[in-house]
Amino acid sequence: MGLRQKNFAAQIILNIAAWAIFFMLPFVFLPFSPRTTPLQSNRFISLLITSNVILITFYYLNRWWLIPRLLAQKKTFLYILTIVLYLLFYMAVLYFVFVLSDETKQYIQAQLLKNPKYKPQSVRFWTGFWAGPLSLFMLAFLFSSSSKVIAQWFLAEETRQEISKQQLQTELSLLKSQVNPHFLFNTLNSIYSLAVTNSDKTPDAVIKLSRIMRYTLEESQNDEVPLNNELEFIRSYIDLQQMRLTNMVSISFTTEGPTDGVIIAPLLFIPFIENAFKYGISTHHPSAISIHIQVVNGHVIFTCVNDRVPVAVKHESTGTGIINTRRRLELLYPMKHILTIEDNNNQYKVLLTINL
Repeated sequence: MGLRQKNFAAQIILNIAAWAIFFMLPFVFLPFSPRTTPLQSNRFISLLITSNVILITFYYLNRWWLIPRLLAQKKTFLYILTIVLYLLFYMAVLYFVFVLSDETKQYIQAQLLKNPKYKPQSVRFWTGFWAGPLSLFMLAFLFSSSSKVIAQWFLAEETRQEISKQQLQTELSLLKSQVNPHFLFNTLNSIYSLAVTNSDKTPDAVIKLSRIMRYTLEESQNDEVPLNNELEFIRSYIDLQQMRLTNMVSISFTTEGPTDGVIIAPLLFIPFIENAFKYGISTHHPSAISIHIQVVNGHVIFTCVNDRVPVAVKHESTGTGIINTRRRLELLYPMKHILTIEDNNNQYKVLLTINL
């Protein structure tokens, strides 16, 4: 369920709970409730219906019109004046519906017969009468104002997350766009090596290169790809590299575990493999590269180990792919990946674990 659906569901639940509580309050606050008279009392029922209609109208009026049109526009005086006028209107209606009704007059006369000292015009009588409606009006005001604030908070949070998501997508697109030229540059070097020596492998290398580039240009545009597609891409890249290498270089690429149905972000492993071929092979001494990808218990474990050999020229782009990959992992799998790089004089080892 997305954030928008969660917010909508939360607001519905909040409104239902608020109205359920609100509809029960008249039985506590309004005078002459069923605690003192039967529920079928016409006086109580008419007062209850009238009060609820006015307060419900005020709730939505305040939430959807007064706050956005007056308070949000900094028309504070007009907003307060409108609230006060509506309160006076509410009290006036209750006065005419309840106090001036024939049933109320009969009730007061009956009380006078029972107790001659009964004073319906006393301060205590009117304080008790207006306390209930005033309390309900204040609750309606608080409910409508707080629900508007909560709704605005949800909207602001949703907007903030949408902006953050767009920023992350923009950064990810930029990082992936940097991977492709960097990868193409290194791969073209392999084709160049074959062409210089007039190798018979050059045509096959060009075909493999076209397949590799099609993958980087098409599949890599997706947020996720099947792991099997990524493995096939890695195999093609390794085959292309092997065409220019001698038997002095030993390359091992193995997989383990069920890879069918596994989905992963594209081009996460290739920068480490590129780095291994760039700095882990020698044309003068035996060298080895070992690549192993394992799927176990919802985790993908990538291991790449290569020998450390002296490099005559240090390219300016050294480490660019790995730096970008680190950032992509932080964005795509936050708190769900572990990247460990061990670099010593004899060996360079990368261990990447991704929790899918």
